[in-house]
Formats: sequence, C-alpha cells, structure tokens
Amino acid sequence: MKINCILFPTIVATMVTIPVHAATGSWSYESPKIVSGEFAIRSACIMPAEAKLSKLGMKGTEGMSKESDDWSTSLQTLVEGHLKSAEVDVLPAMTAGSSNASDDEIKQVVLQVEQKYDEISAKINRKPKDIRKSRFTLGDQVALLPCAAKSDVLVFVKGEGRVVTGGKKTMGYLVGGATASGASLVLTMADAKTGEIIAFARLVDAESFGQKFIQDAEKVYGEQLNKQLTKLRVGSHAARK
Repeated sequence: MKINCILFPTIVATMVTIPVHAATGSWSYESPKIVSGEFAIRSACIMPAEAKLSKLGMKGTEGMSKESDDWSTSLQTLVEGHLKSAEVDVLPAMTAGSSNASDDEIKQVVLQVEQKYDEISAKINRKPKDIRKSRFTLGDQVALLPCAAKSDVLVFVKGEGRVVTGGKKTMGYLVGGATASGASLVLTMADAKTGEIIAFARLVDAESFGQKFIQDAEKVYGEQLNKQLTKLRVGSHAARK
C-alpha cells in the first residue's frame, strides 16, 4: 500500500493553563450526532498520547522529560483501559492492519494527522462549543491511517501538569503566587472517516490529590473519565445513557 500525503506545517500545540486553585472536575462538548444517537462509537483508533510535566521551583520552571514520558504512557493506558471496559474495539494508530503500509509510511501519516490536530487545537480550546456546529475538522486525510478503516473515531490523549516544589509553595503562601500542583487531561475524538471533531472533554485536577495525577492516573481521572464516556454514549455506555 503506497500512501501519498500532503505535509502540513509544524505548529506547536497551545496547552491549557491550569488555574492555581481549580477544582477537580470535568466537562465536555459533543456533536449533535452523538446526542441524537446518529453517531455510535463502537471502535477507536488511539493516537500516541502526549503529556507534558513541568516543575515550578525557586529557580523558575524546569522541564520533566522522563516523568512526562512515563505520564504519557500512563494516560494512554488509562484511556485505552476505560474504552475497552466500555466494550469499544481499540486499535493503536501505528497498526498496519490488513494494509501493506510500512512502519515508516504509517509514522508519516500519524505525524501529519497530529500536526493538523495541533493546528486546530488552540481554536478548539478557545471555542469548544463550536464542536456543536461542526466547525472543526482534521480533513478526510485521516482515512489514510490504516486503523481508520476499522474505527469509528480517532482519539487524541493530551495532558499538561505542573508540580510545585515545597519551597515554592512556602514562598507563594508568604508573598503570593502559585502554590498548587495540578494537571489536566484532554480527550478529543474525531470521525475516523471525515476528520470532523465530534467530542472534546477536559478532566481537571488540582490540589485534591497532590501529585497523584503522576503516580495514579486511575485514582485521579478514572471516575471522571467514566462519566464523560457515559455522556458521550461511548460503547456500552450508550445503553446506560
């Protein structure tokens, strides 16, 4: 299978800033097609999760690359596990399926789809309600992914977290400023055939679990995730809805 693709410009995704004292909770917006039951989600192609952690200390903000990689894996496992529990057939984006595409060809397509998602993610973050008006799309090039043929949706898993050190917390209490660690998990679903963004959910945690979002993503996000999957009528949740 030969895959011909148009390269999209590389654009850095705009991540959501976590409020210092944000409450634990979640919210989502979905297409009317999901609300009406016209669009059923029974199978999903999971794009590689991307999570970013940073440490805020007395010397400023530092990256946490190793922890970010581990957290990405943890969030991907979390989402895949809950989808499977909802009786959704799950395929990784890098699977060749029955196609003859090479690993390099699939990687190229995955990269381009991710770049297109990065391009529109800032717009989705600003006006998520517009999902109800079908205003966001990745384009039908998503169908070039081998997994798309057997999937109803593409699922993007993104995360951003901030870890505040003890010294910085103390200083924040004394002079004002950031005092809380916190994180958000963003789940976006796109029609695997047309590329239309049909669902967007944000799960937020701050302070209530300390830094548990790193060590135990299930404890922090599991219940919230189930609620959102029920709202989005995903898999077996459709019957319960």
